[in-house]
Amino acid sequence: MDNAAVKTSGRYTLKIVIDEDPPNPREDRDNLGRMVCWHKRYSLGDKHDYKEPEDFMRELADGGVSTGELIRFVRDGEADGLRFEENRTERIVTLMSYWDFNKYWGEEYSAPYPLDENDARLRDAILDNMRIGDLRRFAERTNLIAPLYLYDHSILGISTDTFLGRAHHAEWDSGQVGFVCAGHADIAEEYGDVSPGSIEKARKILNAETETYDCYLRGECYGFRLFKDGEEQDSCWGFLGGFDEAKEAIREYIPEDAAALIDGAEYGDDDPEHEPGGEETEA
Repeated sequence: MDNAAVKTSGRYTLKIVIDEDPPNPREDRDNLGRMVCWHKRYSLGDKHDYKEPEDFMRELADGGVSTGELIRFVRDGEADGLRFEENRTERIVTLMSYWDFNKYWGEEYSAPYPLDENDARLRDAILDNMRIGDLRRFAERTNLIAPLYLYDHSILGISTDTFLGRAHHAEWDSGQVGFVCAGHADIAEEYGDVSPGSIEKARKILNAETETYDCYLRGECYGFRLFKDGEEQDSCWGFLGGFDEAKEAIREYIPEDAAALIDGAEYGDDDPEHEPGGEETEA
């Protein structure tokens, strides 16, 4: 294992090293958000059984809303690929969906007029024929949802922001891979309500959880070993984040009389003259 930094001060020697077996933050931590991804080669985010993104988004859209809300969503023209056609004479309402392949509107379900807001078959017909964009817009009434983008070029990186314009060859080596989301019910449980302020707090948490997972994928994880007079006094692993972030987290584990070790540690600064327990040599 290569040392990230080795520093000696007085009787102490601190080794900060790469953690080659970092903990998966999607498994070893409590997270506010659900991270659902699809990729042919990699298993990313949280475990799930959704075959397609539409399946996941349909489940989100179906949760915690009434059939009446779905009916109004379509009737108000908010669903790009769905509409109702009413025959007041025959007192029939037909749900129509736009068939892209044939380039025309086709019938999906007919029901008596006025529509029954307890009609389970109508509810299923609306949800089954919604496009993923419609499903997401409707699901956002009860969920905070952000896209996830993957960068795959020598290393893996993940972000809620596109990599285009900020990563080498991102136009070929990046793209959307899934979503991270939190239900309004979970946000209310965490912050007491779903006010704009609480939503913004939750958004920052989802971004932070994604950044932590990004560090995991990139292998940015550290551990430390602290020696005193050549004897190991303490060690700990699993500090996810950049080297400077890891140093600040490790600081909490270091005795005050050894704090200078943290302040002076720099990534890649291997100090071969200061082995644990060795005498400091003169230049």
